[in-house]
Amino acid sequence: MRMFANLFAAPCIVALLSLAGSPPPALAQQKPADQPAARQPGAKPPAPAPAGKAPIDKFSVVSQAWHRFPGLAVADITFQNGNNFRVRDAVIACEFFDAKGKLLATRGSTVFQSFPPGRKKIDGIEFSLREKNAVPGSCRVISVTTVASPN
Repeated sequence: MRMFANLFAAPCIVALLSLAGSPPPALAQQKPADQPAARQPGAKPPAPAPAGKAPIDKFSVVSQAWHRFPGLAVADITFQNGNNFRVRDAVIACEFFDAKGKLLATRGSTVFQSFPPGRKKIDGIEFSLREKNAVPGSCRVISVTTVASPN
């Protein structure tokens, strides 16, 4: 019974707030000048990304090996981080072809790992496949996140 009371009370509260002329806090958007960091005179702006090229420009797939199972393709991928800082959470896309070389599918996966500068091999990255005779092709890095430096 209490749950039904909450369901009926929420629209009434929103209606009362809109009649009062002030939008509910969850629906109100802050203007850049109203944001907490902008109001504080001694607040530091967010740290910019490291200077130079974007981190993804120096992060790549070096080699890959594939294992096939029914409905599943499993990759062992070696990544190269050419940056002088750690990156993490690499998003990759791998292509799959038929026997004639026609692109059947592109599957993506996020590798929730941290990558120090240099090479790192990740085993067991799984891709689901409905196509029985799909041949794995190449993988590429779509995005990567920089790791914040300790203060």
